Amino acid sequence: MKKRIDIEKLLRWAIRDELPKGRPVSADIGFAIGRRLRQRAFSIARNLDHRPEVDSLGYVPGSPHEDAERVSDSIARLPTSVPIASEHDARHLFGDLSGIAEASIPSLMVSSFNQQALVISHASIGTRPNWKFAYPSPYQMFAPTAGAGRPRAIVYGIDADGDLVELKRNEGRARKRDGEYTLAMSPRSPLDWQQPAPLHIGECRAEYVAWHSALASLAADLTGKLAEFEPVTPIAPAMPWITGEAPVSRILERAA
Repeated sequence: MKKRIDIEKLLRWAIRDELPKGRPVSADIGFAIGRRLRQRAFSIARNLDHRPEVDSLGYVPGSPHEDAERVSDSIARLPTSVPIASEHDARHLFGDLSGIAEASIPSLMVSSFNQQALVISHASIGTRPNWKFAYPSPYQMFAPTAGAGRPRAIVYGIDADGDLVELKRNEGRARKRDGEYTLAMSPRSPLDWQQPAPLHIGECRAEYVAWHSALASLAADLTGKLAEFEPVTPIAPAMPWITGEAPVSRILERAA
């Protein structure tokens, strides 16, 4: 009977406990996966620029478990450049922050994420990509000024044609009559959200999505192919900022 195991736990076992066997202790885990696939143009070792050399410290004793080697082969088939599929998907990265994140969407759409590297790095140290952040703080935006002049707040309003235009402070009689800005033009000052910036949050959560998608792909690819284990889909939620966090552990049945 095969042992059913969460794919995340299977990866940690393979990468941390088994794949280092039979290699120089100075070599890193990317090499442990890439070395057996060095004839492949897109091995993990080459993509991550790992070129370890044997040193006087010797080798980790033993040989990797056959299931760990199959896990290694499956990881090596993961893509190294995964873009965000659509702006709709990009907006889903923000959850309740979507109202302040629209300006971050264009930058996210030109980003891509290395699933191989994400799987290896997080399995090797037993972590998950960070997705949880404090709510960003708003800061008023100011126009640059020459010399030591007082910074001028950026203010927008709606003109007579219904267009959004930058406003300048009223002066003289207009200031006495209408105040600093003409209220009929709906003056508003844009905010710069920082600490953390929405773009940083989006990039980190996109990494989480790419990592989770890779785990699901590995579980599907390895189903029925291992000698002692039967991988199951990750217990980690796909988008915890929307659905909430999953339980820490679950009981798995043994597969026949």
